[in-house]
Amino acid sequence: MMILAALLLAAAEPVCAVPAVLDEPWTSWTRSGQATAGVLAHGAPALILGKPLTAALSPAAQVQFRVAPGKGAKDGYGGLFSLSLKQAARVGIALSGPAWVDVVTGDASIASVEHGHGPDCSGIRKIVWFDLRAGRHLVQIVGSKAASVRVMAADAQANHPAN
Repeated sequence: MMILAALLLAAAEPVCAVPAVLDEPWTSWTRSGQATAGVLAHGAPALILGKPLTAALSPAAQVQFRVAPGKGAKDGYGGLFSLSLKQAARVGIALSGPAWVDVVTGDASIASVEHGHGPDCSGIRKIVWFDLRAGRHLVQIVGSKAASVRVMAADAQANHPAN
């Protein structure tokens, strides 16, 4: 039984001799700044498109989420970030570890339009995509088992600039 579990774990996590080379919009993924995620919406640190952060999270029970998170409201660690957009965009929120991510506009949670994993050996555990209008949004992370996570917001059009 233990051998089977080890084989399943090995199949789920690729062994990487070299990190993956990432395409746009993720090319800056490994160049992280540092931040402490907010516990209140007011004063939450900003996510800037294309600028990853390694974020210190707080126990989720201490975070005042604007709307109830989709999963794990009181589990693990979490935090809040602001995200401002000058124009409407499809935005991907990438995380380095397992956690739930919501985007809130006003007092409403925005439904994701797509989700998946990052490339093998990239360090991107998951990417959740949202179609967002111009303006200010709140990014809620919750349910992380780790007290820190790398997070990055990216515009899907970063690899397809307008002519």
